[in-house]
Amino acid sequence: MKNRKRIAALTVAALAAALALSACGSASSPGTGANDVAKVATVKTLTPGVLAVGSDLTYPPYDTLNGNAPAGFDVDFMNAMATELGVKTNFINTRFAQVVAGIQANRYDVIASTLYVSTARSKQVDFVPYFDTGNSILVAAGQPALATAQSLCGKTVGVVTATVIATILPGSESDKCKANGKQPITVKQYPTDPEATQALLAHQVDAQMTDAAVAKTVVGKTNGAVAMTSTKLIYPVAVGLAVRKGNTQLANGLTAGLAAMKASGAYAKLLKQYNLDPVDPAVLAQSLAQG
Repeated sequence: MKNRKRIAALTVAALAAALALSACGSASSPGTGANDVAKVATVKTLTPGVLAVGSDLTYPPYDTLNGNAPAGFDVDFMNAMATELGVKTNFINTRFAQVVAGIQANRYDVIASTLYVSTARSKQVDFVPYFDTGNSILVAAGQPALATAQSLCGKTVGVVTATVIATILPGSESDKCKANGKQPITVKQYPTDPEATQALLAHQVDAQMTDAAVAKTVVGKTNGAVAMTSTKLIYPVAVGLAVRKGNTQLANGLTAGLAAMKASGAYAKLLKQYNLDPVDPAVLAQSLAQG
């Protein structure tokens, strides 16, 4: 899905630095990896032996339901992580706008829901970055192509509520529009990505901006009723697992589990399966400086 060069995975030391900057049910079998690095410390969870995971399961290919069973990249990733930690998983289906509030209220142990790293969020949660992504633009079939964020000036754009782009588009990006003598971007927020797509199909918005992998899935599911017209990633960003602010023991456990997944090859296998990139330290630094 990406047109940029793949980069090396973030080291454990860089993950630790990121933490310092800080920054519905399915189970995995408990166990540990074969390598010494996979023998990570036992983590304390809300329910002993169970890692409760907050995810918005309306966001394929990352977070979705296959029948009643959670599925997608985040689900596969957290099941592999749980194996390294010697616990089972329990996925709590939570709308994205409430996912941070849910962890602050101790509804679950960790967020795995394509949560973009940002300055504002790093004040609310502690991050363990685990891959990079970016955004794409969708338009209804037959409508003029919109290829860049600046092509959205004067347009109405559908986005998911409480996302980073819901802040950037009417904020810093619209400031650029006005500086160039154009009208600002109007943003309409929707609880889920499918609702934003329905608004696009109903011509209630001129465009939809969403994660690049999600956009590709939408094009396929709508049988060409919408088109992805951007050709480069917009706002490349690091994505992080998130724990409650100050929950250092769990953040450290997840960091160790990620190191174990890298050592076993499970991490690289999942990234290849879903056509995703490992964390680029430069993208991570940029993410922590925006939104």
